Amino acid sequence: MKVTLAKFCDYACVVDGGKHALIGIFDTIGGQQFPLVHPTLYVCIELEFEPHEANTQRNVHLVLIDEDGKEVIGVHGQIYVPAPEDARPVTMWHTFRFDGLRFEKPGRYRLDILHEEEPIGESRLFLVQGPRPQWSHPQPPPSPSTEQ
Repeated sequence: MKVTLAKFCDYACVVDGGKHALIGIFDTIGGQQFPLVHPTLYVCIELEFEPHEANTQRNVHLVLIDEDGKEVIGVHGQIYVPAPEDARPVTMWHTFRFDGLRFEKPGRYRLDILHEEEPIGESRLFLVQGPRPQWSHPQPPPSPSTEQ
């Protein structure tokens, strides 16, 4: 079992055809005052399992910690791994919604993803005093020239 994606975002859903949509992916939250209460955020993780892990239960623990190692929030769950349809690994998405998360101070936060209390993945989240930095939008690459 391994984590192939772990992201914070404003919203996540499943659209037609079973496709997962992550909207407003971010790694930084800005606030004028701390403690800061963030109204709603989603954590989306993608897990990959090898075929030999099929038909098993896996214990997963997500924990968000601050720079001092203090837990902000933790979630425990069990995941049943289905049999693969072919020889490819089984890929599973899990989305977690958190409302009213309280951050005591600015700094670097880390989301640890654990299996049987062993780390299998992580993602980072920065809390900054003031507005969230605005990122410039990259310009699209120029169209290929058709002249010979």
